[in-house]
Amino acid sequence: MTHILTAEAPPEAEATSTHPAATDANQDRARAGPGPTRPPGGEQGRIERTLAAALPVVLGVGVFCVAFVHVHDVAAWAGQPDWAAWLIAVSVELMALASIIEIRHRRRTGTPVRWPVGTLLAGVGMSGAANLTAAGPHALAAAPGAWVPAMALWPVAAFGLVAGLKATRQTRPAPATSTNPPTTTAPAGEDRTAADAGRADRSAGADSTAPAPDALPADLLDAGRAVAADLARRGRPVTRTALARGVRQRGHRCSTDRAALLLAAVRGAPIEPPRPPVAEAVAP
Repeated sequence: MTHILTAEAPPEAEATSTHPAATDANQDRARAGPGPTRPPGGEQGRIERTLAAALPVVLGVGVFCVAFVHVHDVAAWAGQPDWAAWLIAVSVELMALASIIEIRHRRRTGTPVRWPVGTLLAGVGMSGAANLTAAGPHALAAAPGAWVPAMALWPVAAFGLVAGLKATRQTRPAPATSTNPPTTTAPAGEDRTAADAGRADRSAGADSTAPAPDALPADLLDAGRAVAADLARRGRPVTRTALARGVRQRGHRCSTDRAALLLAAVRGAPIEPPRPPVAEAVAP
């Protein structure tokens, strides 16, 4: 009975017991994970990208050649010399190409594109008008008419438009303006201590070359010292602007130069520090 059970073992068990190397290989592949897979349609996608980049270039070269010949023929028909007709044709086509390059550059930098768009429209308009004029078997047989002054003025107009491309280009992108209002604003009635401190630093250099403070009137000097003491008690900086404002409020005339002399005189004199409030004694 034992012999029969052993002989009729399932094939899966026999494969597992008789092929340990295959089991180890399967475990290694499971630990290593799936192998690198090639992206679907890789070769086809590369061909599509190549054609998408090459076809516009080929089409542009063909359109350029046709329009180039038509502009040359119209310019020669309008009475321009042969070399001038070729240069006019070159200016029309290259102006349109330069405008496209400038538009792409300004799109990347975030600057206005009005001028290059206008230049592009001028070049495309001239090229299209020349193509329409030169179309047909009997074209360019009649009198040129308005094409004579148009071809005579075109070199000047093309130069101005292309020069404007360079003149209107911004070297740096336009700064972004914030639409959020400021969160905190300083009260209108308070002094700007930072600005006053900056003015005091600028006036410090002028004080070294100013005349002696002895030229100040005694009443003005006393008023300046009183204002300085009042500013010190309130914890505000003693600056030239603050001194001039306080002295004028006390009825004295004080110019900017006198305010600088007064500041030097006040700084040389000791200023009474602020005193803490003292509570009055209450009688029992």
